[in-house]
Amino acid sequence: MQRAKSSCVVAHLTGECIDPDEKDEFDEFLNLRNISRTLSEDIGVFVGYIGISEKWADETPINNGELDVGDVVLFKKMKKETDFLDPSPQPTHLDPIVYKRKEGHKSLIDFVNIECEIYITENGSLSEQGVHREEILRERFHVKNISNVKFKDAFHSNCFTEGEFCEVNRNNIYQDEEKLPECEKLESLPSKDEFFHKFVKKSKPVIFKSILRDWPAFTKWSNAYLRETFGQKHIRFQMSPNGDYEGVEPLSLWENAIRDELVNTDNLPFPDLVLVRPAPVNGTFSIFLDIIEGLSKGTLTNFSAYFQYSSIPEYLPELEKDLREDLLFPGLLINRQELNIWLSDGHTRGKLHFDDYENFLCQISGKKEVIMFDPNNNHQLYEGHLQEATLNLNWTTKSFHRRHVNNVTNAVMSPVNMVKPDFSRFPLFGETYPLNCTLEEGDVLYMPSFWWHEVQSFPNVTARRNLAVNFWYEPFFSKDHPCPECPLDVNPKYRHLL
Repeated sequence: MQRAKSSCVVAHLTGECIDPDEKDEFDEFLNLRNISRTLSEDIGVFVGYIGISEKWADETPINNGELDVGDVVLFKKMKKETDFLDPSPQPTHLDPIVYKRKEGHKSLIDFVNIECEIYITENGSLSEQGVHREEILRERFHVKNISNVKFKDAFHSNCFTEGEFCEVNRNNIYQDEEKLPECEKLESLPSKDEFFHKFVKKSKPVIFKSILRDWPAFTKWSNAYLRETFGQKHIRFQMSPNGDYEGVEPLSLWENAIRDELVNTDNLPFPDLVLVRPAPVNGTFSIFLDIIEGLSKGTLTNFSAYFQYSSIPEYLPELEKDLREDLLFPGLLINRQELNIWLSDGHTRGKLHFDDYENFLCQISGKKEVIMFDPNNNHQLYEGHLQEATLNLNWTTKSFHRRHVNNVTNAVMSPVNMVKPDFSRFPLFGETYPLNCTLEEGDVLYMPSFWWHEVQSFPNVTARRNLAVNFWYEPFFSKDHPCPECPLDVNPKYRHLL
């Protein structure tokens, strides 16, 4: 059990003798054991022997009734615990994966490569896939390699009063926005192979200009069409008093709120802060459209409304046929996780966070200024758990209340307020290198997994709204989170691309 906390364990089950029919498998095991003992570099695999009659610490037999003497079994490395607030109970025993070549495995080395997520050959050298993986990890894109502009240099100079927040125009927080490096922009879609080699495996954002203009959604999805088609559909949307969505503020502002106690706050990095969830509102799609149209016309004021993170297949399935997902390099990124719609009055700000997915953000109406930070120095973004709190809206008085501090945490948001950064508390954030990836109507932004981003939306001048959709897929790079020191690695589910 102790070995499995740091290594994948491969074991030969011993008894009184070795079955002659299993000699080939035993020779393969000896070869693997020799490799593990002679390699100078730790490959993350421990190879040894276990008696078939042995038991785990909880007295559970190693032999679950399906094992035989001579079997080679594998125990995967135990997952790193990242939820220190409500940690999962430690397992008292592990389930073996049995290697049996006659059941389809090519060789023990192949079996161990796949199950232990390593890349070695029969003689212990790095496999071709392993060489490719190391090349990919070396050549990932870093903003600092194309820019010498740190966030503290780009941010408005009035914000440098030590220990104090500064008030700035939220739509013009940079002294000279042209100083920020910009995402690469392409006027046409590259080939699938080019997209993979130049962008996916380099973890490099890119904007494809105007490719949505031929999609049916671009001209079809007017408010009038959405109202006619989905007006009576019941949905849940969010409302905010200031246009911020998932911002961070002092817990002290929530003194009169209902508080659910967390199980353990000792290791909470910022126990004096809460992540503020916007007020949830249930209503028909028509009611939501009435609100954003009222905000756009000025008949409603002092709040914003957002239909965000909302699944098109779940809420508005008829819309999917108007999207051309088949143009977004089909078959390359696997396991689509979500297809979401993002519709608002156009005055919203999605606060600084990352998503653990590959993301295509497709801008249909309005503009989004997306300021991004690469995921190579996550300690500078202060990655960690933040306790959540949820606003409440009194619709009669149109007033918001700090009503509920929740007993859950969020692990993907930064505690830094990018509009009013407190450099005295978060000095490392000033050392980050921002990248400007502003989306105009018709553009698609490819946002690699784990890139930090803050999104300021602007309305279309005529339609007075902001509308986008996004596709989330299995991440090409993955890592444990929250874990600022954990490096990105190639997701084993993309092993076939190496």
